[in-house]
Amino acid sequence: MDTTLLQEQVALGRDENAYKRLFLHFYKGLIRFADTYVRQHEVAEEIVSDVMLKVWTMQEALLDVRNLRVYLFSAVRNGAINYLLKNRNYTTWDIDQVAPDTFVSSHTPEEETIHRELKRNFAEAVSQLPPKCRMVFKLVREDSFSYKEVAAILDISENTVDRHLNIAMHRLADVLQNYRQRSGR
Repeated sequence: MDTTLLQEQVALGRDENAYKRLFLHFYKGLIRFADTYVRQHEVAEEIVSDVMLKVWTMQEALLDVRNLRVYLFSAVRNGAINYLLKNRNYTTWDIDQVAPDTFVSSHTPEEETIHRELKRNFAEAVSQLPPKCRMVFKLVREDSFSYKEVAAILDISENTVDRHLNIAMHRLADVLQNYRQRSGR
């Protein structure tokens, strides 16, 4: 989807259909991202809705946004952090999420059991990553952001993104190595 064209149609033409398409294009990913911070789905929806409303009200200033995707994720991150600070929920805050659903489903009961065990071990390993490592892993591996985009979203350097991703990948590789040794694969 060419979001740049939709962005122009919203900014200059105030095109409601283009806005709706932009909204629907980004909505689920932004909700999931906000939810990693606030851990309350309704609050995540409210944060994303506020950010998307701001996009509509920006009018021509929306044309100044070079990368709308990075802008939206950054705005949602800021909104989530502001919510946590305002409501003092930051002490119970955990950005853990479910492991990626990219594993191929097996057919035999034994393979299904092995698959569930591996998925559970992988999810546990992801949940045990330091918070920034988890976030970087999810943005790069699950949401396909570039290092530069993740650096802009999280307000860190690209080298820090690389370091966090390397830590995450080494720990997750250990989980796979242990699994292979135990299962004889």
